Amino acid sequence: MRVKGRMALTMLALVGLALVGGEAGAMSLEQLNLVDLLRHSTSIITGKVMAVADGVDGTGLPYTEVTVAIEETMRGDESGTYTFRQFGLLKPRLSEDGTRMMLPAPDTFPRYGEGERVMLFLYQAASETGLRTTTGLIQGKFSLEAGRAENAMANEGLFANLSVAPGLTGDNDERMLETEVGAVNPETFTSFVERAVAGQWVETCLMWNTAEGKTCGRTPRKITDRDDSTRTKVDRNPAPVITDINPR
Repeated sequence: MRVKGRMALTMLALVGLALVGGEAGAMSLEQLNLVDLLRHSTSIITGKVMAVADGVDGTGLPYTEVTVAIEETMRGDESGTYTFRQFGLLKPRLSEDGTRMMLPAPDTFPRYGEGERVMLFLYQAASETGLRTTTGLIQGKFSLEAGRAENAMANEGLFANLSVAPGLTGDNDERMLETEVGAVNPETFTSFVERAVAGQWVETCLMWNTAEGKTCGRTPRKITDRDDSTRTKVDRNPAPVITDINPR
């Protein structure tokens, strides 16, 4: 595998954090709302997590492998049983030569449990590493339980600054959109996402980020990240750091 330039530096930094700890747990994320998740996700699926495992590939890159039995594909061409790998380990382990302790992935990377029902907003897969993760990391992975749909941030900011054109929402939608933090009804949430994807609400400015205004038809601003030497600060970045490991 050939990794060049900035991507190589970022990969080395991540692997270094995984090996020695450093500020691995200090990565911070700027909140993304539902418009951001829809805008930057190349696949959106629901399903049941069938298996979770971790390892280190032939290049020394640690990964977590997740297998999902897909129930519905709202966007993308995934079907049946889908397996992907994201950066980082599930738990600490010694390196192959036994000289270093490899730490788990940073807390901002989603965790999975066997038997868990999920909705995943997936960022594009890497062309070179094959790694893939959810858009906005923990923000793009939702646990679907009885009466509850929630990401690891308790849905904080999910419906903030979100505008929808008149006539598209019902009473249940309106109640959900008023939620500032906390779980929402999974059927209402799933139905809303289904309709937004099928109707291309974001692409046609039927739903938009209030703070940005209607941006359809205009070139979206670039996704960027920056390193302040102590943590990665993400500016509306659907997959911080992974944008470099997962080249387009």
